[in-house]
Amino acid sequence: MAALPRASRAVAALLFAAGCSAASGVRIQADRNPAADFSRYARYAWATAPIGGGEWPARNDRTAFDWKVRSLVDEQLAQRGYGRGVPEQADVLVDYRVSTEDREVADTFTDYARYRSAGGSAGLGEAYVKGYQEGTLIVEVLDARTRKLVWYGSASAVVNPELREKRLPDAIRRMFERFPAR
Repeated sequence: MAALPRASRAVAALLFAAGCSAASGVRIQADRNPAADFSRYARYAWATAPIGGGEWPARNDRTAFDWKVRSLVDEQLAQRGYGRGVPEQADVLVDYRVSTEDREVADTFTDYARYRSAGGSAGLGEAYVKGYQEGTLIVEVLDARTRKLVWYGSASAVVNPELREKRLPDAIRRMFERFPAR
């Protein structure tokens, strides 16, 4: 009988380690066009206008999210030596989009553990029955003259509004880790 608590502790430690190894539960991808000459780029502009006119304080969650993404990307580009300008004078244009996809948890405990380590918060039964959503944030940088994609970054994770404020800055920072500096 003494082995049961030890086994339970081992399972809990294994699940905790799996959760830690997933870091923030956010998968990051980023790549650049090898033909792009980043030495020609100094100024950037947003390709689209802010949602709600960029007013702060935000009028709703969508406006607040837009403001947050734009300010975090602005911060990363400034750290790498890029100046912000107007679209007519920019060397590159920046934009982002968000998509969600419905996912299912298969009939294995491993799938459920993976879902939880990725930030899912639903209980076992609810996750099996209802599934969950995975969201992806994609940031694209285009050559302003040719409109060709020169860099992109994406971050995908289980949608969990409680973790958004913590995950978003880290995800954007990790996306831009290898973005060419000026």
